[in-house]
Amino acid sequence: MWGRTLQFLPNAKDREGLLPWVIGVMLFLCTLAVASAFAINSGVARWSSGLTSNITVQIIVADEAARTQQTEAALRLLEATPGIVSAEILASSEVMALVSPWLGDLPLDAGLPVPNLIDITLEPEANINIQALGERLRATAAGAVIDDHQAWLSQILDLATMIQVIMTAVVFMVILSTIAIVIFGCRAGLATHADSIEIMHLMGAEDRVICHAFDLKYLKHGLKGGILGVVLAGITLWLTSSIATDLGEGLVSSVLPSNNGNVWLLLLPLAAAGLTTITARLTVHRALQDMM
Repeated sequence: MWGRTLQFLPNAKDREGLLPWVIGVMLFLCTLAVASAFAINSGVARWSSGLTSNITVQIIVADEAARTQQTEAALRLLEATPGIVSAEILASSEVMALVSPWLGDLPLDAGLPVPNLIDITLEPEANINIQALGERLRATAAGAVIDDHQAWLSQILDLATMIQVIMTAVVFMVILSTIAIVIFGCRAGLATHADSIEIMHLMGAEDRVICHAFDLKYLKHGLKGGILGVVLAGITLWLTSSIATDLGEGLVSSVLPSNNGNVWLLLLPLAAAGLTTITARLTVHRALQDMM
């Protein structure tokens, strides 16, 4: 008779019925934190790879003829530099398109003093001394300014690292909070049914039978809460990604989670169920040992 699940624990109508909702909220926060951390890592890496493989040279000279002459001289130097795959002068229309988000759509004959830009593509893992290259460029073209994006990119990577650390801390706090909630629920259930447990002990019931009853109860709580939290988090991530597609392919959209890459989120309800079950087993087993 002791092989069956004991029916002395609170049912869904009792106060413990709120536990799946609490677990669901916890897993909702955990899912968002984990998905965001992975998305920031992959998105920033993907977005920054284009910057690390490209550098830009600006020719800032007021006189148009001198600017054109220095641009051609700089272009010849760049094409002869080892480690550079290609160097192309951006057309005026392309330069105006780059500044249009700040200045609006301006005609090409607006008279705006826009520098010439040379887009440089580097060989993969090319070891180029940017400082030495900049000095050679200035010796060839006095108005040349090289921009390797490193200073700005370093700030972006530092920010991404800090966000990932915060997200990781959130995940650990959520896990610890979930464990604490399960421990509290188990102890409350044991205290409520202490008399029944004592009678079952007198009737010969072993601790593993009582632990098994709690295991099944909290396994169901973990699965219900896990599924609820992951579903809500999945809907939130999908809505966020859908709205962000209207912003284009910039930094914001590149660090958002990919809908196709979040299949692993389906494993989180199982992880939540395992966490609640193991926590309940250890808590109940220790409490029963203290009762002896």
